Amino acid sequence: MPVRIRKTFNLFPGVKVNLSKSGMSISVGRKGFTLNFSKRGVRQTTGLPGSGISHTSYLFKNDDEEDDKKETKKEERVSEDADHKPKRRSKEQASSPWGFFLFVFIALFFFYFGADALGLLPPDFLTNILQTLAHWARQVGL
Repeated sequence: MPVRIRKTFNLFPGVKVNLSKSGMSISVGRKGFTLNFSKRGVRQTTGLPGSGISHTSYLFKNDDEEDDKKETKKEERVSEDADHKPKRRSKEQASSPWGFFLFVFIALFFFYFGADALGLLPPDFLTNILQTLAHWARQVGL
């Protein structure tokens, strides 16, 4: 019987760190809409809170694990035909760009709240930034 290990920590409202045997991920959002950043990719979950109805899909998916499994099976078939032991190729570990984006997001978050706590930002700083982004989006036609 497989053993599952999972622990979730709330960093602050709307942001959770999930730890398990397979690694770490960060979930951002609230009930109804959540983005999950992990080594497998970025997954979004939308649903109706309290109803049990939800939909999960990947926005960006890292397929390295599936490719490795396919290559290993193919090598095993070739090696069985040649009557010798299967050779395992070591694939270089390439870092995912999502780790970098996640790090930047967390750093900016702590920078913003730290500066706000010390009184270094104007009172409507975040509101002004969001209004500017909305204005730009309307100009572009989004």
